[in-house]
Amino acid sequence: MTLGIAENLSSEHNFLMFRRQTLDADGNTIYEPYNRFPIGGYALIKLATLPFGDDLSAKIYAARTLMLMCFAAAAALAYLSLRRIIASRWIALAATLLAFSSAYCLYYGDVIFNEVMIDIFAVLLVFHGMAIFEQNGRFPQLPIKACIALFLGWHVYALLLPFIVFGLMRELIKTFSGVSTHRLASQQLKHAARALMRSRYLTLGVVALLFGISVLTFNFTNEYFALNRETPFTETPSFRSLTNRTGVDITANYNEWVSWPAFPKRQFYRIGVMSLPYLFSSSYDLEHRSLYNSTDALPRLFVILGITASGASLIGLLFVRRHKILLTALALSGFCWAFPMRYNTALPWHDTEAVYYIGVALTLFSLVFLGLRRLSSHRIIAALSVGAALIFVLSVLRMSHLDNPNEMAELYEATITDFEIIRNMTDNEIVIQTNFLSRVHTKMRFLTFYYLAGRITMYRNETARSARAPDFVVTDTRLDGLAPLTPQNQMIFLYGWNAYHRHIDEFIEQTDAPLIRSVFDVHLIGNGLIYAKDDCSEDDITEKFFLALHPTDGSDLPSWRRQYGFDNRDFRFEDQAVRRGERCIAIAPLPDYDIARIHTGQFIQRADGSYEHTWEGDVRLTEMSH
Repeated sequence: MTLGIAENLSSEHNFLMFRRQTLDADGNTIYEPYNRFPIGGYALIKLATLPFGDDLSAKIYAARTLMLMCFAAAAALAYLSLRRIIASRWIALAATLLAFSSAYCLYYGDVIFNEVMIDIFAVLLVFHGMAIFEQNGRFPQLPIKACIALFLGWHVYALLLPFIVFGLMRELIKTFSGVSTHRLASQQLKHAARALMRSRYLTLGVVALLFGISVLTFNFTNEYFALNRETPFTETPSFRSLTNRTGVDITANYNEWVSWPAFPKRQFYRIGVMSLPYLFSSSYDLEHRSLYNSTDALPRLFVILGITASGASLIGLLFVRRHKILLTALALSGFCWAFPMRYNTALPWHDTEAVYYIGVALTLFSLVFLGLRRLSSHRIIAALSVGAALIFVLSVLRMSHLDNPNEMAELYEATITDFEIIRNMTDNEIVIQTNFLSRVHTKMRFLTFYYLAGRITMYRNETARSARAPDFVVTDTRLDGLAPLTPQNQMIFLYGWNAYHRHIDEFIEQTDAPLIRSVFDVHLIGNGLIYAKDDCSEDDITEKFFLALHPTDGSDLPSWRRQYGFDNRDFRFEDQAVRRGERCIAIAPLPDYDIARIHTGQFIQRADGSYEHTWEGDVRLTEMSH
């Protein structure tokens, strides 16, 4: 998705960041903005991938290389900053290597989505500027670095906030301590106010705030005009995202994760994982990162470790003599982001937010090695630093065996090749209906953002009643009895719109009674389920569909689903369905393994988090092969 956004970043669209463009019933182009972040990170990705034309594989490689460069640059900035603060290259090296060997850092080190490492680089760039300012008094470089960093991501504010607050407090304390007690209170306040207005900390805060507001104003204004000023400003996607992420206007029920004490428990769990090199975190399921486990299922070891690491870092700072404000700001930066933004950071599928606790890990390891230096010799510290380097290397090597790289490469290459074949058959005049890709790996869905954004216009499902129908259908389901227009494809197929739906209509008319007859009739068509309803209302398609697949052999399930005994393929109507007049049809692709039982229907989620099935059906199949 990030590559798709970067691909469309151009003057043609006034540098609007959007995921894809679609057509409404009147033929107007509708953008789906992803415009709430600063443009800098996406611009860097655009520059890195620009030389590679239409070669998506090369662009992925270039973007991942960019992320790794940011990873290395962030680590270098952390080392240089700590060396200034601690005045020991061995301690700075050891603390940096151990902090960057954590599971989250290594896992997200080359991930393109959400450009995590660009943000981490930005945060540590400002931290380096803060270290120079505190040590040498060189101020002009700091606001410049802050503006550069804010052009790349918002997380810099979480580091600047404690630094500015504590810096102002220190200056005010010095001001009052230097004022004669014989002065009147009004005179003391005036003296303090003048000192405050001259403070460089305040100047830094004002510059950072104004720059951030200007970036956000550009984004919001750009989006407002891109939506043809028909959408009220407060209803634009980015503004709604802002109010949602800050908890001002919540559109979804996140009580399971944002409530107390569930929220701090997950944060301490993340800190625990961040504070332990991946080499030693053998009980941590990194491949799926426990993302969708409930808070109660989080490993207690990492929660306890996170509480210990946080407490040790903050208590240890009380005994630091030099640059206490710098290290305190670094340690608190993760909390200053996570807690105000808890409606964003609490969500288990936003586990990337854990990387911003890098400050806790850097502070913790720095304090540990400072304590060891007081109890031992410099040679032992140097030896421990070499050991930290070895731990980093072994953690990287262990990470490289996390997935099957050959299998994943084959999957991506096959899907990329299929999309390139589809794209070469079309041009910008083509309108496509997408039945989203459910059978393939979840990450493959993001390839649609790249190939169908800006190049091919998507047809909005909810406008299917308009006079113009799409030209084609893109799906990952090869229909039995209907030849795709891209027969050489392996995973993603292109069908003509009329032939595709005529084939489905004929199948439904020829089949006997459906497998399940309820609000929707459910039919089995080769390697997919068809949900059909002739007289369809908006209420029928508002509720979410659930689809539970129980395999004949439990080992066919993905590893993270085996504890439940079934595969969850829930979907929304707009993701893989269409309305044709008063008729609703949805197609749910089925996996390749044999299925013993299918349980499906629709449900609503109540305000208290509970679920109610509005209709459901169950069918048992002793043998079913695809």
